[in-house]
Amino acid sequence: MPGAAVASLARFYRPRRPERTPLYQLFDRHAERFFREYDERFEHHYGPLRAVVRRVVDQYLECGRPEGGFARIRCPSCRGEHLLAFSCQTRNFCPSCQAKHAALFAEHLVEDVLSPVAHRHAVFTVPKAIRGSSASSGGIKRH
Repeated sequence: MPGAAVASLARFYRPRRPERTPLYQLFDRHAERFFREYDERFEHHYGPLRAVVRRVVDQYLECGRPEGGFARIRCPSCRGEHLLAFSCQTRNFCPSCQAKHAALFAEHLVEDVLSPVAHRHAVFTVPKAIRGSSASSGGIKRH
């Protein structure tokens, strides 16, 4: 069943309080100013700011906070309730949502891709379009 590992952790869920993290505080304090001043300070060098940037930042600032929406969860046996804040589900920006995507992908590899055959290791390739940026940023080490 897809997501079984993530679902099994649900009984240990504790709200993550994103507003306490340094990354959240940085964006909360400075994002609006950045968006206001981008055209004047950065557009001439980096080009126009894509609309997706503001949308992703706004979604991140709502992620995991009840103010951005929530579901009421009720245990069928004990009838206890708690609120589960919605996540932004953005990839490669929100650390919490990216970790969930990574965990689900790892579970898919283990259960659906790698398990049926004997193997010692698996090799995955990096698309040519991003190879240069990964190698120059230190993400891929060449020996």
